[in-house]
Amino acid sequence: MRILGICGTNKRGSKKSASEWFLKKALEAAAELGAETESIRLINCRITPCLACNFCMCGKLCPLLEDPKDDAKEIFTKIDKAAGIIFSFPVYGYQTPAIVINLLQRTRPFHELERAKATGLEIKAVKNNPFSGKAIGSLTVAAAIGLEGALFGPLHILKALGATPVACAGISLLDPEIKNIYSIDGKFSVPNENIKAFFDRDFPSYEENECAIDMARSVGKW
Repeated sequence: MRILGICGTNKRGSKKSASEWFLKKALEAAAELGAETESIRLINCRITPCLACNFCMCGKLCPLLEDPKDDAKEIFTKIDKAAGIIFSFPVYGYQTPAIVINLLQRTRPFHELERAKATGLEIKAVKNNPFSGKAIGSLTVAAAIGLEGALFGPLHILKALGATPVACAGISLLDPEIKNIYSIDGKFSVPNENIKAFFDRDFPSYEENECAIDMARSVGKW
C-alpha cells in the first residue's frame, strides 16, 4: 500500500512547518503498518490556476496538463499510484490555504470523465480519475480557531471526485503557535513590552505535545 502526503503550507524550501512535521508523524504511523510513503510540499511545485478555458469540457486537451513546466500532472500521477492521501495544512483566514484549493480546482478534467457519460464526448485531457476510490486523511494545524472551516474546505471537491474521507484531525497549538506568529525568522518582533513579557517564557514546542502527536498518528494509522 502506498500513502501520499500532501502538505499545504506556504513556507518555502526547508523552512520549518508545523503542518509538515505532523504530516511526517502521520506517515510514520502508516509506515509502521507496512505502507510505503512519500510526501510533497505544494509550495515547492509550480501549479498554475485553472484557466477556465473549457477545453476539457469540450473533449480537448487541457493546456495546463500539457505544459511541461506545470507540476500538477506529476502530482496527479503520484495520487494515481497511491492507495490513500493525507492532506496536512495550516489554517489561513479560518479556511483551507489557497494553495490546496488551487490544486483541487485543477481536477476539473477528472469531473468531466463522469459528465462525458451524458454528453458522449471523448475526454482527451485525462484517461482516468486518480482520486476515484482513494481514502483521504486530513490534518490541519492552527494557533487557536478556524480548524473546522479549514477541514471542511476540500470535502465537497474530494467527494465529488469519488474519494472517501476516512479520518481528520484539527490540532490547536495555542501557546507555541501564538508565540510563533508574533515572530519573524524565529525572533519575537512585536514592539510591545507587555506582550513581549507574556511570551518571553518557555512554552512547550509542538514536538513535545504528545496529545497532538497522537492525533496525527491516528490519522496515519486509519
